[in-house]
Amino acid sequence: MSIVNRVAESGLIQFDPATLVKDMVVSVVSLSDFLNEESILREKPFRQAITAHDWTHYIGQYVAIQIDQETLVPQWAAMLVTSCLLPHVQGVCLGNQGSALDMAYESALEKLEAKDYYNKNIIIKGCNDGSVPDWVYVRLIEVLQPHANRIAYGEACSSVPLYKR
Repeated sequence: MSIVNRVAESGLIQFDPATLVKDMVVSVVSLSDFLNEESILREKPFRQAITAHDWTHYIGQYVAIQIDQETLVPQWAAMLVTSCLLPHVQGVCLGNQGSALDMAYESALEKLEAKDYYNKNIIIKGCNDGSVPDWVYVRLIEVLQPHANRIAYGEACSSVPLYKR
């Protein structure tokens, strides 16, 4: 007598949202790193520090530009750093590590080939370690539902039905 894996034979697609960004790197660039230990931006030294920085370190990454609350910087400072990053990165935002991760997830969801899930039965993996933001699950339903036959949440052995065509 052989053991039959009914889940494997069911055609059920197990979708782990964490895999959307598994190969993506997110970084943070703090404007205070270019201020020579001062709390206020002085244009000439700031521009010199920006010019001397190796921006190729961020190739292919999603980068958040962080402005510390203790520093005084004009609006154009983040714009200047963005212009230096753009030739090298996948995306730039203003914020922190979480902001960059959100941008990476949103980019991955935009690139997701939802038509590959046409008429499929999908189970969205649940019970993750908390690394996937809650909003990703909402957007995932928004992206997949127009294409999928069924969508559930959880594990194959104990899933919660969410949608059925």
